[in-house]
Amino acid sequence: MAEPDQTDTTDMDTTATEPYTEETDTDTTDTEESATDADGAPELTPEEMARLLEPDPEPTAEEKALQALHLVRCRDFTDHDPKTNAYVCTRFSGFNIAFFDLDQESEATHGPPLQELSNSQWRSIVQSSVNVLSLKLIESDEGYPINVFGTVIARDEVDYKCVYLFRRERDDSQCIESLEDMLTLTGPSRGLVVSDRMFFEINLKIKGDATTDDRDFSKGVIEYSRLPLISSKRPVTELLTSWRSKVELVLAPVPYPVAATLKVNILNGSRDTPFNGKITAWTTGNVDDHIILYEYDGTNTSMGTGKLIEDSGSVVLTRNLVAVPVPIPPFDEDEEIVINVCFITGNDEDERTLVTIQYPQEEKVCNHGRYELKVKVSWTAIVTRPMSKGIRDGDNKAGECVDCALWWIMLLGSSSSSSSSSSSFFFFLLFLFFLLFFCRKFFKKLFISKELKKKRLRGKCK
Repeated sequence: MAEPDQTDTTDMDTTATEPYTEETDTDTTDTEESATDADGAPELTPEEMARLLEPDPEPTAEEKALQALHLVRCRDFTDHDPKTNAYVCTRFSGFNIAFFDLDQESEATHGPPLQELSNSQWRSIVQSSVNVLSLKLIESDEGYPINVFGTVIARDEVDYKCVYLFRRERDDSQCIESLEDMLTLTGPSRGLVVSDRMFFEINLKIKGDATTDDRDFSKGVIEYSRLPLISSKRPVTELLTSWRSKVELVLAPVPYPVAATLKVNILNGSRDTPFNGKITAWTTGNVDDHIILYEYDGTNTSMGTGKLIEDSGSVVLTRNLVAVPVPIPPFDEDEEIVINVCFITGNDEDERTLVTIQYPQEEKVCNHGRYELKVKVSWTAIVTRPMSKGIRDGDNKAGECVDCALWWIMLLGSSSSSSSSSSSFFFFLLFLFFLLFFCRKFFKKLFISKELKKKRLRGKCK
């Protein structure tokens, strides 16, 4: 009797559940349809689909000429790297550089003092920068010691022009005695801006007994990409293996940075002899990663051939700018805008004096050994003007007039070269082509403003 009762109960339950099951299926179908509508791609009309499948428009004659000139410039500094056995573009080519001056130094300067910033300017502060901690030659196919000279350049999104980190001529080369030695950096001269990516261009040579004996040591470009939505201050190591070396570049990301420009003056103590020791600086979150501002150990090989103490008593720092993070609540409630400066004497670094300056403080006096020193800080904003079309389109194109002129000269030259009777005319056009190419700076200034105005007017009309 128990079994029939269970069977009947089950049947009743199933029957009672069937209407609910049907409703559930209906709801599920509706949910799936809505999910498909929400997550799936919108349905396209045949006309829209046809437009998507259309090939890209054919480049104009000016665009083709511009691309050709870009490739010509890239080929000029593409060399065979014997270490990697590959052809390498040894200079920056992140966009069309047909008319971009790769040797022009950046003219961007410090931003306004922090105390003069309005609330809106504080809210629009640069999101990310980097401090260059060190640059080491961790491998040398030539062994050690070696005398190194050349350049290390940073290019950021402000204008992608040269911001020198290291620049030494042959007569002022630096002696590297081991893989632990760092290149004595002298920059950057302003805060670097990294919202997406930036580039480090390295061109180092080994000094030989004669000029003809100089050899390429390291050549190439390091691309540093900032990881979005990450505000880590941990150092990042980038490597460049090329020619006769491996170079290690160590960077410290700085979220929401301001610039601290440092000066050190000797108030009391000997000014006749150089300050013997080391001066370093670091910021919040990078206690173990010091930036070397000054180092002198009795010789003058790493500091260069310049004066180490000015007549006014100012210590000549090889670097004087540090990017300092601004605390962002609620994540950094206990932190402040702080720069730490440390004076070190002795090979064992047994004598130390730490100076901590917190914004809005601008100076502090300390005693270190037989010296009385004053540390002064100028707090400024790190400003950016994201690279506009004026650089990509204007600086690179040098105005449509110059592009058209160059293209027409190449077109006429190619057509006239087929006839031997018109060879003189061809060489005249070739001369005119190179004249326009090497005078591009003049044409940029002449046409760029008009070209940009035309583009703005077109945008307004649209």
